[in-house]
Amino acid sequence: MCYVKFSGGIDSAERRGLESIVESLSPPTPGQNPMTAYVSQNAFWGLLISAVEVYKRECFGLLIGYRDRKGADEMFIVEHAVPYQTAGRRHKGVVSNPRAHKRIERFLRSIPHLSVIGDFHSHTMWGYSRAASHPSDTDRAGMSPENVYIIVSVNDRLREVPWNYNDDGSLSGTTDDHYFRITAYTVTLSGETRRTPILCPYALGFDARPLRAIK
Repeated sequence: MCYVKFSGGIDSAERRGLESIVESLSPPTPGQNPMTAYVSQNAFWGLLISAVEVYKRECFGLLIGYRDRKGADEMFIVEHAVPYQTAGRRHKGVVSNPRAHKRIERFLRSIPHLSVIGDFHSHTMWGYSRAASHPSDTDRAGMSPENVYIIVSVNDRLREVPWNYNDDGSLSGTTDDHYFRITAYTVTLSGETRRTPILCPYALGFDARPLRAIK
């Protein structure tokens, strides 16, 4: 799947803020992922609302945006998180509708400013079993090196936790009755899955710096 770079979406002030954050990050060490996944305000709420809507079952949707390259730095810009309304949802697993997927991709090709850069789904707690934030074997089998993948793990809130970056590159916090952890992944050409640090200034502000994710 090819990426379409487009202007717009992120204004100049936000772009300067992003560049400042990326430049302030220490160079990746061996075992760290050099990419970053920027999650916009629209995408942030799209991820959370999609997961809450079907809580106790998994949600599934597309990540819309583009891949930005600046020298050695690469960033997935996630502008929108669009849920699949036709997905078959279960507690452990979700199945997309192939015909619907083709219709969406065909529709997006007619809009030059948008491109599919990956997908997202949720993992949810069941009973006393807490939701995991790592991909399953089935998740890994569906990953390709050109895309970014986001897992939203959702659990019942035990206490209020402010939104913050974690040392594994994820973003977590509580909203309403739920505790969320948002984790991004990419896969290498050799099939190795790696965590990708998430950057979401809307949730924490531009003064907060994401942490490099260890694979």
